[in-house]
Amino acid sequence: MKPWSFSKPKTPGFGIQKSFYLTLLSSKPTLPPMLAIINPKGQGGAVEGFGAPLGQDVPKDALGRPLERGAYVIASKDRKTVLRMLVLSKEEAGFDPEPFLRSSLAAELDQELLVRIRATWTVAQLTFESHDPMVYASIDFLLDFAATFAELSDGVVADPISRRYLLPELVKQPLRADPKIDARDVIGLSHRAKEDGIHLFTLGMQKFGLPEFEMTGIQIIDLGLAESLLLSLCQSALLGGFASNGDRIGGKGLELEIRDGGFDRGLWEGIPVFELIPPTMHTAGESLRAWKASL
Repeated sequence: MKPWSFSKPKTPGFGIQKSFYLTLLSSKPTLPPMLAIINPKGQGGAVEGFGAPLGQDVPKDALGRPLERGAYVIASKDRKTVLRMLVLSKEEAGFDPEPFLRSSLAAELDQELLVRIRATWTVAQLTFESHDPMVYASIDFLLDFAATFAELSDGVVADPISRRYLLPELVKQPLRADPKIDARDVIGLSHRAKEDGIHLFTLGMQKFGLPEFEMTGIQIIDLGLAESLLLSLCQSALLGGFASNGDRIGGKGLELEIRDGGFDRGLWEGIPVFELIPPTMHTAGESLRAWKASL
């Protein structure tokens, strides 16, 4: 008699890391009730699923009351995705918006966004307890819940790993690069000036245990092209087209080579990174323009 054979759950080749979390900043002193954010039939614009406070002696009408300080469990309708939400006052959470609001990053953001961040009353953190093996539905569930919570509380969705603050309507792309997932919903781009040009890098692939991407020596005129290239590599990886050390991308003779990077330990300690490097005697800009011409 042959032993039982069990098939493994199908996955895209990666999962969701425990370190992936979102922070919800509410500018209303009274939070919406759970049933307005999530309910089994998605009534009233709510997300489809289940939400409940954790703990004993929970009142029967708790789901219809405004959310209060404490821990909550959030589950998708198929129960494949389970989130944990911790709600705290901004003081208890240790959230002080002023240092961020005085930073150079804040200067680039929408004024409505900044007003909401400054007016924060309550902080809620969302983390994964479990997720769908195929990942994509779980990411959508997280983003939908976060956006709905923020919309009902005049709030902001903060993605600390990707260094982004988002108004509810910008949490998900209206026109997605792919129905399964859009890298722009989960990945941020950051850059800094260095002696040889701009250092551009992604932030967010680490949420899935995948390498980030970086590129150096970029001139300001080519920054948009570099951003498009790195996002396209992230999009490909999130759909299963993983890059490998030694791969080449771009126009013939000017291909960028993908190599192990992350040598700035202050930025990348413990995080895998791929660096895109132009051929010897050629610039990043030449390779970027050759890549665009090859599309």
